[in-house]
Amino acid sequence: MDDIKSRIVSAARALYFEREPDAVTMRAVAERVGVTATALYRHFADKDAILREVMGEGSRLLGSHLFRALEAPTPLERLRATANAYLDFAVAQPQAYRALFKGAEPEESSPIQLQRGAMRRFLRDRVREAMDAGVLAPGDPDGTALSVWATLHGLASLHQAGITRVEWVREQVLTNLIEGVRASNSVETG
Repeated sequence: MDDIKSRIVSAARALYFEREPDAVTMRAVAERVGVTATALYRHFADKDAILREVMGEGSRLLGSHLFRALEAPTPLERLRATANAYLDFAVAQPQAYRALFKGAEPEESSPIQLQRGAMRRFLRDRVREAMDAGVLAPGDPDGTALSVWATLHGLASLHQAGITRVEWVREQVLTNLIEGVRASNSVETG
């Protein structure tokens, strides 16, 4: 991305995180960048195109955290690594994390909705492979993945609200969570 486009996206991201999505206007972004609002149209078709780029960056950051989990050697370790990656992202990128979960967007193809869907599928795939390997109790992978996600999101939200620190409770919560969904005859560790 060239310098001016990067500056536009950075300004839009700052406005988005400082205020709300509605604060991201062509005029406000242009003021931050130091150009006219008309000049922005040389690089982006409209405000939505700028916001898609802002959200795309957040999505790429989350994806880069999650995909490292695939390097773990066993299905159960990949599930645990996915949970840790999710929490790492929430702690390392709190503004981007909050933006992904700030209100619902009605448009199914919006960057936020697409990222939420990708996160759900990624987690469901980790749960399904652990179920298929016999290390998680058999059942509905979608329902189990949603339970895992709800726990992770809750812990991340408690951390961001200052109620608890992820670092203090992460291992205990993940152990309790995974043990709760483990198959009773499982012999795999991790």
